[in-house]
Amino acid sequence: MNSLDVRVLEAVYSGERGAWTWAMIALTMLGSGWSTLALVPLVYAARTRRLGGLLGGAIGLQATAVWLVKRMVGRVRPWIAMGLPAPIGVPRDGSFPSGHAAGCFCVAAFLAVVLPVLLPGAVRRARLLGGLAILVAGLVGLSRVCLGAHFPSDVCAGAALGGAIGGVAGRLYLSSR
Repeated sequence: MNSLDVRVLEAVYSGERGAWTWAMIALTMLGSGWSTLALVPLVYAARTRRLGGLLGGAIGLQATAVWLVKRMVGRVRPWIAMGLPAPIGVPRDGSFPSGHAAGCFCVAAFLAVVLPVLLPGAVRRARLLGGLAILVAGLVGLSRVCLGAHFPSDVCAGAALGGAIGGVAGRLYLSSR
């Protein structure tokens, strides 16, 4: 852990008693893997099956990549390294990279690439939705730092990894239309 990571974490850490704790917990829950269940209707509807399948594949790929990197790096979570109270869910796997950030940025990048093409009559709205998805992904990443589950660099790495995979998957979807 480097000093910048520690200083930023200390600046935003709220733990279990901060003013924004419940909002951070809600964002963390939103960014959990369970939210991928929202893809199920996309896969079953014939009209959106390819979109749902490619997005689901991208999510699976980023989750596998996160798991592999976590196993290779083995970074200790900040709550353990710094003696902080355990965050919700008491994560015990490696800290680097953030799986929450990777998953959220994967979906957000996919949507940011795909929506403007899928909604040609509403490009401004599509870009706004893509931007909103990126904002929510960023807030989920922030929640992981605020709760002491990740260092800021864990979130940045997860965002880059997931964003890259989601962006490429979005381009693949558009090129196969």
